[in-house]
Amino acid sequence: MTALWLAGGQDAYEAFFAGTARPLLHALGVHALPDSPARRRFVNLVPFLVLMLATPGLPWRRRLGGILLGLPLLFLCHVGLVAVEALSHTARRPTGDAFSTLLPAALFADALPFVLWALFAADVLVGIVRARGPR
Repeated sequence: MTALWLAGGQDAYEAFFAGTARPLLHALGVHALPDSPARRRFVNLVPFLVLMLATPGLPWRRRLGGILLGLPLLFLCHVGLVAVEALSHTARRPTGDAFSTLLPAALFADALPFVLWALFAADVLVGIVRARGPR
């Protein structure tokens, strides 16, 4: 999956993002799509998809439903992350910098695919933990 991301998936997603996110970013007060370091966080799509596809015992209906719900949520997370970064550049505070503003949003973006996966696969994960628990 990472190879597909690096071989063109990232470029395709960034092109999709640039066109689709523009109205949302504009509504948030971001009027130009920045060449943002936040875009490096877009890779969080990869672990989410891999976990959803590779979790043993996860019914295909839930797997597909989780992917169809999770991808738009990750997209919205990306919109928010780019907006936070862009707005932090336009409203720099004398005592702060973009890194300190972006760090909580970046950490949230990094954790979100794992949180979504754990929510969508909760009963399967509980079953795995119980099966491997103390005997």
